Amino acid sequence: MAELVRDMLSSCDLGVEVFNLGAELFESPRLLSFKAIVLDLSLPDIEGFDIMDKLAAIGSSSSILVTSGHDSSIVLAAKIYGSGIGLNMRGALTKPFTREDLLSGLGLTA
Repeated sequence: MAELVRDMLSSCDLGVEVFNLGAELFESPRLLSFKAIVLDLSLPDIEGFDIMDKLAAIGSSSSILVTSGHDSSIVLAAKIYGSGIGLNMRGALTKPFTREDLLSGLGLTA
């Protein structure tokens, strides 16, 4: 899924980094400089809610767009949860989503 998101954003002339594991995200020296994070709620090593907790703990100011194949109510709950712990929640997308959905969720245009 991360590769698909990267491909969807490739034509927008953005610097896109892909992390397949939550641990990889937190190892990035540029983490606090990311303008936006597209966060899948189900990663192999850590749940999205735990990632949001860690992002809030380090004071992340990134805009966060949560995605998931779970029911839309869970994705919406994640967005509300993130806002409640002080994150800059940009939106929530339920899979599958289109390139246009992703761009719109990030506040970008094609």
